[in-house]
Amino acid sequence: MNSRADAAATGALSERHLSTTEEGVRSENESQTQSPASTNQSPDAASAESGPCTLRTAVANIPPYATVDAADHWSGEAVELFRAVAQDMGCEVEFIGMSPSEILRALERDEIDAVALPFSATPLSASLMTLTPSFATSRVVIAVFRDNFGGDLTVLYQSLTTPRQLRVYIAMAALVILFALLIWALEKAKNQHFRGKRREGIGSGLWWSITTLSTVGYGDKVPVSGVGRFFAGTWMILSLILVAIFTATVTSSITAHDASVEVNGPHDLPRARVGIVENGLASAYVNDHFLPHVSYPHLSLAVEQLRVGNLDAVLADQHSLERLLSEIHEDRIKLLENPVSKSPVSFGLRRTLSRDLIRRFDAALVARLEHRAPSTPAAAIEPLKNPPQTP
Repeated sequence: MNSRADAAATGALSERHLSTTEEGVRSENESQTQSPASTNQSPDAASAESGPCTLRTAVANIPPYATVDAADHWSGEAVELFRAVAQDMGCEVEFIGMSPSEILRALERDEIDAVALPFSATPLSASLMTLTPSFATSRVVIAVFRDNFGGDLTVLYQSLTTPRQLRVYIAMAALVILFALLIWALEKAKNQHFRGKRREGIGSGLWWSITTLSTVGYGDKVPVSGVGRFFAGTWMILSLILVAIFTATVTSSITAHDASVEVNGPHDLPRARVGIVENGLASAYVNDHFLPHVSYPHLSLAVEQLRVGNLDAVLADQHSLERLLSEIHEDRIKLLENPVSKSPVSFGLRRTLSRDLIRRFDAALVARLEHRAPSTPAAAIEPLKNPPQTP
């Protein structure tokens, strides 16, 4: 009896365990069937499939591509195109103002999703972002400073008013006054040239001291005492040294300005002091041609250094240069006629975005380009005649 009861109980437990196991397997299979790709789906892909998305987009104040007003509203040719493409694909855009160096760091940290500025293909940009189909062709040109007679006078004035030159003036004036008072004090009792009232005697001493410094030496006023002649000889030697220092400082300032290279074309750039915008459209050209250059965070800073003579040329996008020069009204800065390079420009998307989101953006951009009329001068930025098709 007991063995049969135990067997019956064991069979009941076995059946209950089997039924429970079968139910667990069925429920697991059903959950896998309902969401087969839930473990492999990225957040970007999920948001892309679920509906509207928000693109955190970096921009910089680079007219005319991107400008910001007092209300922190971004506009400009590149910004408006990016905003229109995002709307076509059902996404919103959150524009974040950054400098070029901050944009690269933000891409490395996945803090932004896109860059609404024109980029050219470089190893650095390719390592941090996926470039969209090209929406325009940028022309990189050379800006140079063409001086005139008024500019020569400015150079002379600047050479005569350098801090080092001002220190020479102070030393010369102090020594002139010192030796004038010294000669007057030594000669006023014995020399008729320095007699009279104190004001007249000191004036005669200043006249003698200045004529001695300038090495003119009219001889109308001369010391007669032994001590006076000793100090007069000392002042003559010091005068020769001071004049030599004055001439050397002025000459060095003018020579430093004349050492600049006159740039008439790309062949002069290897010998010139070249400025570019950091991570700008001219970066690819200077890197490909191994040109020594100085990078500036903003185009206005590079142009200012060109204006004051610290640079021989500035390489930048023609459209941006023309816009800046029209704002600052600097007629002495000229743009050379022939561009040094023409390159297609694109937007940048973070490489870790979902493939579906990147494909949707590229398709919307191509569709927008096919129906867009050119909005910028052909000499500055050329819309592509045959926009590339999205793969």
